[in-house]
Amino acid sequence: MLSGGIAGSIVRLAAPLMVSSSVNVLYEVVDTFWLSRLGEAALAVPSIAWPYRGIVVSVCFGLTAGLSALVSQYVGAEDYDMARRSTGSILSLILAVSALLSALLAAGVQFYLEVMHVPARVSSIAVGYIEAVIASVPFLAAFIVFNVTLSSAGDTRTPMLLGVAASLLNAVLDPVFMFVLGLGVVGAGYATLASCVFSGTYSLYSFATGRHGVRLGLRDLYPDPGILGLACRVSAPVVAQTTGMTAGFAVMVGVVSGLGTPVIAAYSIGQVLLGIDRVFALPLTRATGIVVGQSLGAGMRDRARRAAVTGLALVTGAAIAYIGSLMVFSRLFIGAFTSEPRAFACAQRMLFIFGPSIVFFHAFMLANSVARGSGHTLFVSLVGLARLWLLRIPGSWLLAYRLGLGDTGLWAGMALSNYVAGAVAAAWLLSGRWAAPVIGAGGRKCTGVC
Repeated sequence: MLSGGIAGSIVRLAAPLMVSSSVNVLYEVVDTFWLSRLGEAALAVPSIAWPYRGIVVSVCFGLTAGLSALVSQYVGAEDYDMARRSTGSILSLILAVSALLSALLAAGVQFYLEVMHVPARVSSIAVGYIEAVIASVPFLAAFIVFNVTLSSAGDTRTPMLLGVAASLLNAVLDPVFMFVLGLGVVGAGYATLASCVFSGTYSLYSFATGRHGVRLGLRDLYPDPGILGLACRVSAPVVAQTTGMTAGFAVMVGVVSGLGTPVIAAYSIGQVLLGIDRVFALPLTRATGIVVGQSLGAGMRDRARRAAVTGLALVTGAAIAYIGSLMVFSRLFIGAFTSEPRAFACAQRMLFIFGPSIVFFHAFMLANSVARGSGHTLFVSLVGLARLWLLRIPGSWLLAYRLGLGDTGLWAGMALSNYVAGAVAAAWLLSGRWAAPVIGAGGRKCTGVC
């Protein structure tokens, strides 16, 4: 990663992640297909559930921003002891936070459904599903730490294999729980829980035994004030962004729900189809962030800047090709999930109005990865919050309800938020002002006990 062609380094790191993303996206497509067999209301359940569960996941994911910056930069500086201690301290914090927040959310499921004005035919079958996926979060948190730690150190293959195994387990259990055992929508939630228990338990086993190169002892799990102080300074803006965005997406559920069940179903279908580009987009952005972090840790600032520009070109070029293909074959893709005329028409409008903005969204996501790799997260986090709370929510509501444009206004408001945020994020990337390590020269920089 610190020598040779930058594009080659990014692609080599991204390749295992692409395999993992492919399996995850394939699972989501299959899961949506199975749910569609249960009717329009069942198809809408994941779109209602995931923003609520995402409140906890976003906090955990935000906290790993500090882990990503510290591990990648300490590995680049060849300070492996600090990389290991950073992992242990942050793992303890994330497990405690995820368990506490999951318990709180589980107690508030009914309140959430009522506040979001979810239609009765959807909320009646969503409760058990939401409770099951919330219970999976502490196990998912353990896997997230495992994934970020090994990936930031340059090993993207091992987390890929574990993620693929968990996704395949989920895909196999879905129809068994849903149809063979007759659990319906709740069965899909139990399948998710089982797969997360598997990946999370294995992650903790690996850390305890050192099976994949990172062994954590009890001393490593004791929270280090210096490490946590530095990690929290990096993570705080990201936690604010991810939780704020997740809360915003929960509010968007209310905006979407107010337009009726066909629009909710179309929203679910569109999210799946437009999310297929995560097969290449997320791996390329994550790989770019790893190269940036290790380059900065090694004192190679110019290489870090060139990596960001290269990653931007790769991810936006691939997104343009995918979105173009999706629009050309839109009827074929949408027809695989619904034959209901109203839901079909809404989903097609979503693809054509909102779809092109995904190219700009990926510029924004790349900026997020670069920010996490460099440790300079404040500006991009503010852009992320503005994208949702200042642009998407008020814009979508204004166009859909006040101006009476219905779902057309909804998709237009969502698209506008991506165009603006993506353009601002790309300008920040190209400025190169983020190109400075947070660990300091020589690989160590803490304000407390290190």
